[in-house]
Amino acid sequence: MKYPIPVHERSQLRGNRRGEHWPRAYLRPFSSAPRRTIQDSPRYRNEDSENFWKVSAGHNEFWSAYVATRPRYSSSFYNLIYAHHDSHSSSWNVAHDVGCGAGQVTAELASRFQHVIASDNNDAHLEVARRRLETDFSDKKVSYKHSMGEQLAAHYPPSSADLIAAAEAMVLMDEKVSLRGFERMLRPGGTLAFWFYGRPTFADHALHANAQSLIDALMVRNWAAVIQGSGPRRQAGFKRAAEGMSSWLDYVWLDPSVWTDVHRIKWNTYGTLPFFAQEACGFPVESVNRVGAEDEVETIEDREWWHNDWNLTELKRYFQVLFPGFKDAVGEGSEEIHRIYDELGKIMGKQRVAFIWSVALVIATRK
Repeated sequence: MKYPIPVHERSQLRGNRRGEHWPRAYLRPFSSAPRRTIQDSPRYRNEDSENFWKVSAGHNEFWSAYVATRPRYSSSFYNLIYAHHDSHSSSWNVAHDVGCGAGQVTAELASRFQHVIASDNNDAHLEVARRRLETDFSDKKVSYKHSMGEQLAAHYPPSSADLIAAAEAMVLMDEKVSLRGFERMLRPGGTLAFWFYGRPTFADHALHANAQSLIDALMVRNWAAVIQGSGPRRQAGFKRAAEGMSSWLDYVWLDPSVWTDVHRIKWNTYGTLPFFAQEACGFPVESVNRVGAEDEVETIEDREWWHNDWNLTELKRYFQVLFPGFKDAVGEGSEEIHRIYDELGKIMGKQRVAFIWSVALVIATRK
């Protein structure tokens, strides 16, 4: 189906013809100084699991800053998902927010569905979501489940869900196992929507040309300290996520015998979707394209998309809470990171500048 999206530039693609649209990070050389890694932190030493978020629900300062620095999903974005669902189903009873985090998507879905189930494999996330939502939504409206996305179907009856949403979560899961569960949970005509947004991108053409490489350099320096200091199990999780992000979610194959009306939308592909890729990981990262022959693929450039205005202090705050392991891995920042911020300050000045986001969205209907 077609969607009424107000855009600045739009191009239609079909099938597998989009490899040439995947951007590569533009980076400046780094210092050769010894690099601290997360294994230098006593808190993470000898720990190796894929659940790498280690912030308590009671850390109010972190969570307040984390929520404040996330992009706000626009009503036009949600309306794409709702229009898709409305074209295939008249049932708006139960929705799932898989990997709910602090509950931003849960709150939105609760405005449209009779009941929303917020789930996350991290109990601290669930507690944060509950605290943020309990004043506005009763237990009858929103319930919470501590579960991995891959195991969610074991807790709910078949054909019990009308919509399943997964924001920033699919790349963290085994997509094949998760899809089998989602297939089981959704009613015929139900909607699956999953998406991912990447690193902040300067909206202004001149700033993008002169300073985006510095944002990319900060990403690499911070994530390299986390990933390259992790154990084998955690690195395997990072590899799966890196390849999913580098593929702009096109690595997820949606079996046409199960799913129909698959729509893949990419916003601002001149930017960089992955938070980390081969430069940060230190191991090979491959992009995979499993777009179906009948999948509809659309690319959109919109330099107002999920707009954030930040000065340098606010940009630093974004990086400080982007991932809780950064502080353990790099402390207050290496000399190289301080140098990068100094360069950004010279370019940005003291005023706020506009940042936008690269985004990939996949919507599909359960047959």
